[in-house]
Amino acid sequence: MMKKNRNVYSTAAVVLLSVSLLAGCTGNGSNTANNGQATNGGSNGAAVDNTPVDPTAKFDPPVELTVGVMIGDPIADGFTEEKWENSEWIKAYRDELGIEIKPLWYTKGADAGKQKISVAIASGDIPDLLAVSQEQLATLSKTDMYEDLTNIYDQYATPLTKEIITEEGNSALESATFGGKLIAIPGTNSAIDGASFLWARQDWLDKLGLQVPKTTDELYKVMKAFVEQDPDGNGKKDTVGMMLNRDFLMPGVAEALGIFNAFDAYPKAWVRGADGKLVYGSAQPEVKDALVYLNKLYKEGLIEKDFGAKDSSKAAELAASGRVGINIGAMWNGMFPLQQTIDNFPSANWLAHPIVSKDDQPANPQIKLNVENYFVVRKGYEHPEAIMKLLNFWTDLNYGDTTQAEFDKFMGPEPAPGHHYAVAKAWKAQKNLQAHLKIVEAFKTGDASKLNAEEKGYYDNIEKFKAGDNANAQFEKVFGETGSFKSMNEYVENNLFKMDEFYGASTDAMKNRLKTIEQAVVEYYTKVIMGSDSVDNFEKFVEQLNKLGLEDVTKEVNDWDAAKK
Repeated sequence: MMKKNRNVYSTAAVVLLSVSLLAGCTGNGSNTANNGQATNGGSNGAAVDNTPVDPTAKFDPPVELTVGVMIGDPIADGFTEEKWENSEWIKAYRDELGIEIKPLWYTKGADAGKQKISVAIASGDIPDLLAVSQEQLATLSKTDMYEDLTNIYDQYATPLTKEIITEEGNSALESATFGGKLIAIPGTNSAIDGASFLWARQDWLDKLGLQVPKTTDELYKVMKAFVEQDPDGNGKKDTVGMMLNRDFLMPGVAEALGIFNAFDAYPKAWVRGADGKLVYGSAQPEVKDALVYLNKLYKEGLIEKDFGAKDSSKAAELAASGRVGINIGAMWNGMFPLQQTIDNFPSANWLAHPIVSKDDQPANPQIKLNVENYFVVRKGYEHPEAIMKLLNFWTDLNYGDTTQAEFDKFMGPEPAPGHHYAVAKAWKAQKNLQAHLKIVEAFKTGDASKLNAEEKGYYDNIEKFKAGDNANAQFEKVFGETGSFKSMNEYVENNLFKMDEFYGASTDAMKNRLKTIEQAVVEYYTKVIMGSDSVDNFEKFVEQLNKLGLEDVTKEVNDWDAAKK
């Protein structure tokens, strides 16, 4: 049993949203707040009405709710307004909740949607329901365009909805709270699904008689063997130890966060220092050991010499070539890009494992709060509880006592993955992990009757893989008995996640300076890895970051931290 460590956190589910709400109706912007602390907004949170309410009751007569709709990539092709307005979700809102959804506009693509929101907020003319990013929420907090939803949430969120929104603790709600008011309902998404894993070619390990590495020293030896001992058997010195891309501090694929975490370093994250204050992980001395390690890999040819010129997509091509044995990346890498290895080399066998550690203690993969968007209700809208009824409908359908037929009706693949047409969503923590556990149990017992439609789809594809269909290996590699969620479960059971402790909106200094600071971090790290700079200059590097504004950012982050206590 692994030792429980250092930093406790739980999870939430990952799914990309492709329909987002924008803005419509009236409201006058009044920029009277400072530092994101609102003093205006609606007053639903001010007076508590103790009259019992039915949070799932249908409005009678029906009410109208204006929205704007942003169409994302998954349903952009072939999208029509008629498809959206006639989707099962929009019909159910009308027939079962008594909520008539009235789109004020449609936009396609994130950039167009963001611009539309910005114009609406600036003009003070937003719709009844508005889905915004955290930065947009901070802007709205300084106006009087929003309803205070504190008591609306308390009264109208069902126990199941509250469980889902707070399953990772109260940080999601806190991130939507300004000046003591809950000014939006957070649409939660997955934090843990962004954690890093060690993906290794098990067929190469087996061929060379090697064990799965658990420490950085063992990982170095494995990579060296992968480069020097011709694991692909083609008689050429053409194999690579580990994939790496130029954006190696970005969670995803061919990244290096798992290496930094092995050395108790947490780049880009805000972590608690010895004095109890928040410090910027990229500027902490622990990163030096990780940089020295990566420089060693680079000097010895265990990572590609031109990694600094490759984005993640280009680096992923290495997987398709079948020439690489190690990848640090997310749980979904078994689907992309590692499935491409198996497509081209059927005997390839990628397996995910916990990231390695510098010693015999388990490493702590870093994660951060993931709220997909925030649902704001326009000040003066007569039925602010409508947002909770929409979310209650979502949570009950997905996580309540729903028949298979009803689930398929709303979440099935036609005319597009059903959830893309839902107006409000909050994903359950550990949704994907629970799917894995249920699928493993179903294979163990031979009884798949308890799986929902999504889980049954994964189960069926894993069965196809077991029957010899390598195109479905990806489902085994993620959700199966040996999949990445097996290691995810180890992270969860042993409380290993290192949570980024800043989850507020960007401070003023962040908006002006953090991008430049992060660019300087990647530039210095890359130079050290490639040998054109040294960790001996780390203190000078930190001084440079402070001159670029890190001191100001750190002060504002700690002001935020103190204010929420």
